[in-house]
Amino acid sequence: MRNEKTNDADVIGYCCMRFPVTDLKVSVAFYCDVLGYKLLSADYQFGEAHIALKNGNGPGIFLMETQPEQVTPMQFVFPRSFFVTNSTGHVTMIELLTNDLLALHERIQQAGVPMDREPVFTSDYGYFTFYDPDGHYIRAVEERDL
Repeated sequence: MRNEKTNDADVIGYCCMRFPVTDLKVSVAFYCDVLGYKLLSADYQFGEAHIALKNGNGPGIFLMETQPEQVTPMQFVFPRSFFVTNSTGHVTMIELLTNDLLALHERIQQAGVPMDREPVFTSDYGYFTFYDPDGHYIRAVEERDL
């Protein structure tokens, strides 16, 4: 009988997400002032800022100032108006959970943020989709009491 070594390594969580951005100050203002994140640290000379949810849930986001030519753009597909990563139509996005979908939608609209889809409600949840200043596709979701 062979003595086989087992490997019990699993992914156990997320430590952070990293978003390339073209203007770090604009992106910090968007995520903090419009979406309600808090700024944990910023080094504008180095071109990186760390933001997190005010309640401490979930992974933080590192915003990394990057030259546009250093980022491979995703394909823009009409008429759906969203970015896809390949011909299958799978969308690359981040989903944010909110406690008041319509109030967040109003704040985002007032900030002049490009919208993809206005609020839609089902029996279980509501959502809308929009873009950050660098075109990252974001869905805001509110879970409904069941």
